[in-house]
This record gives sequence, structure tokens and C-alpha cells, in this order.
Amino acid sequence: MNRVVVLACNLCGHAGLAPLLRKDGFDLVRCDVCGLICVANPPTDKELAHLYSFESGYHAALHVDPASVAFHDREAAANLRMLRRHANAGRLLDIGCSTGLFLRAARDSGWNGQGLEYSPDSSRIARERNHLDVRTGELRDDTYAPNAFDVITLWDVIEHLPDPRLALSHIRRILAPGGLLVLKTPNADGLYPRMSLLLARRLGFWGHAEPPGHLYQFSISTLSRLVAQAGFEVVAVHHQRIPITYSFGSVRGWFRSVKWAGYCALFMPLAWLGPYLARGDDQVLVARKTA
Repeated sequence: MNRVVVLACNLCGHAGLAPLLRKDGFDLVRCDVCGLICVANPPTDKELAHLYSFESGYHAALHVDPASVAFHDREAAANLRMLRRHANAGRLLDIGCSTGLFLRAARDSGWNGQGLEYSPDSSRIARERNHLDVRTGELRDDTYAPNAFDVITLWDVIEHLPDPRLALSHIRRILAPGGLLVLKTPNADGLYPRMSLLLARRLGFWGHAEPPGHLYQFSISTLSRLVAQAGFEVVAVHHQRIPITYSFGSVRGWFRSVKWAGYCALFMPLAWLGPYLARGDDQVLVARKTA
């Protein structure tokens, strides 16, 4: 099946996309002008539909595994605490809401929340088990009415979207004047990703990138520029840390080989230290819709 090849940068439109690394059969490239990193040969629509299904294993544990649900419940609570630092309860849309654990926490805290989820499997759980107002599909120009929401959140979602620039234009339309956009996504310029990239070609491995799910690797600079172009003003950026066990696996797995043990010993301290130096490998960007 032929894939569409990305020929121009989604952020600045430049056609100079330099090869960076090949991982799991996907080619990572970096824009020569703005530095945005993306997958040059993304999955087809059919492949994406399979990728975000219980059949492929995507979020399937949130349907059957209490430990996984508990982990994501804690993450949802942390995201809600972050949101409360910037906004009071109001009309909320969570894009990429999965099975709705964040929406459920927001609802219990007084938010009038709705969700949009690409995966039919996950969105069904959100509706049937968590009794949430969740639609299935992609965000399009006519999915919601203009100015319908006070806050729109994308928790670890923007990096999955085939066209982030187009998505933000739709988001601006349905966000009320002065409304907030909250984006959480890995930070390619964090201390661990930046330093490990220096050895990625020699090692043939860059742990930070996760194609084909993650189609884009944003830095704070590229994400800030993207939202500014879409008509938003950045009001805050928070540095966070991707859970160490997510990036490097469980303690037992750290010693599966000498090479991997050395990799963990070298880069795990940088992942832990990053947020304290304003170089976390995860970022939360808060932006306000401009007039």
C-alpha cells in the first residue's frame, strides 16, 4: 500500500526536510528552517484506523485492566490540577479523550465537558461505561458550532494528528473569544531527547520518538510558533517529565543487555533532571485565543 510522502513542513511550509533517523520502518525528518521533526512516510488512513483500535492493542488495557485504569486516572487528576491553575469550570472540549478518564474527572469537578475521540473502541467505552458526551471521529470544520467552548484540551494528542496546523484552525473557530487551549506533548528539545539524539545515528536508536503513533516531535519553540500562527497567544509553558518507566521500562528491564543498561545509566538521570532545568521531556503549553 502506497503511503503519502510529506514534502513540506507543516509549520513553515519549507520543502527542505533533512533525513534524521529511521525507526520501525518510518523516516524521521527535520525541517532545515524551523526545526520541526515529523514522520516523512506516515501511515495511510486505513493503517491509522487499525492502529487506534483495540485489535491493535491501542488503549485496550483501559477496557480490561484495573491497574492501567488506575494509572491513567492518576494522570487525569494531574492534568486536571494543571488545568485548574489557568481556568475555572466552564464549557470544556477534550480532543483525543480516549475512554474519557480526564473528562470524567473534570465532570466530577463541575466542568460541562464533551469529548472527541478518533478510536471507535475507546469512544464507545467513554459513552457506555463512563456515561460521557463523546463523539467519534476527526475534528472537522463543521464538527462543532463556532465559539462553543471556553477551554479545549489535547492531552498527548497534537503529536498524533496528521495535520496539526489545520486542526488548530478548526480549534480556534470553536473556541470562545479569550478561551484557552491546553496542549500536552513530548518536548523534543528536552534535556534527555536533545542529548540522546546526538548519539542516535551511532546507536541506530532514538528512544524519544514513537512512530507511527507520534507523527510529529515538537519543541517548545516549534509548538509555540505553531499556535501563534493559528491565532493564539502563549500564556504559560510548563516543563514536565514523561514517567521514567514509560521511557526506559521497568527496573528489571534496565538490565536486559549491557548496551541497554549503559543507555539507561547515561540518559535516565537527564530525563529525571530535565524539568528542574526547564528542559523537561514533556511540555504543557497554555495559549489564549486572540481577538
